[in-house]
Amino acid sequence: MKSIVRLLVLVALAAAPAVAQQGTQQQSPLQVTAVNRTAAQLAARGTPRGDQQVRQGDVVRYRLAFTNPQRTPVRPVLSNPIAPGMAFVPGSARTARTDARAEYSIDGGRTFSAQPMETVVVNGRSVTRAAAPEKYTHVRWTVGGFVAPGATVVAEFDVRFGASAATDNTASPAAGPSGR
Repeated sequence: MKSIVRLLVLVALAAAPAVAQQGTQQQSPLQVTAVNRTAAQLAARGTPRGDQQVRQGDVVRYRLAFTNPQRTPVRPVLSNPIAPGMAFVPGSARTARTDARAEYSIDGGRTFSAQPMETVVVNGRSVTRAAAPEKYTHVRWTVGGFVAPGATVVAEFDVRFGASAATDNTASPAAGPSGR
């Protein structure tokens, strides 16, 4: 039996472009969309904005939809960076797949953990603590089961625009972040 390919899908903040294959136009297996939820809620209440600008404090929802283009099942990993100036909204990472595990990075995507930890100095002592969600740099979902050929996995998360990394005047960074 052929071994199942583990598919790693790295995502930019914009939708992946369509690619040409054997002279025909095919869509990328991964589509990324972003919706300004704050502006959409205002429009639903009858007060739409006059422009399409994302403003300070707006919440943007990213939606990743991966469709398996292979002829065999795959186990995808969906990963999306969080742009500078955006902060992850705690509790917003979700997918309908019960076998998909959400993890986060605070070090530019080098390491991931369900709860990233950081080492800081508090009152002159080095302390390891949970990193604030505002410090997350990437969100990733690892699907534990197989995705059948042609099937789609959807994952979403929210970010707040204009939020900066959390700061704590009682702590200063020590040696560096630890994602595991």
